[in-house]
Amino acid sequence: MTDSERWTRVCAEDDVPFLEGRRVEVGGFYVGVFNTEEGFYAVYDVCPHRGGPLSDGDVAAATVTCPLHARKIDLKTGEVLNDEGLSCTFAFSVKREEGFVYLDTRALASLGAPSPA
Repeated sequence: MTDSERWTRVCAEDDVPFLEGRRVEVGGFYVGVFNTEEGFYAVYDVCPHRGGPLSDGDVAAATVTCPLHARKIDLKTGEVLNDEGLSCTFAFSVKREEGFVYLDTRALASLGAPSPA
């Protein structure tokens, strides 16, 4: 896989306002893209607690708080910070280039998506 095949453009930087998240669909999965004080992050957009849409949550620093039951997710790692009994959500590698946000497509295989051709 070449470097250009590795990355998929998912949105423009301007599509995600500062300190907010937006849901995008990539390979049949929902991904939350977040514009934070520390840069852009992306996680599987389903809270591991009860499946809430993380992209609708409150963003601060490099965390998002699920809008349904206030589980706080570290956007760098996907770790749930305020409920030790929960597993993590999946955190994706992202990059910004020429005003767009790109997602590492290799990570989609971890969610069960077919590998890119």
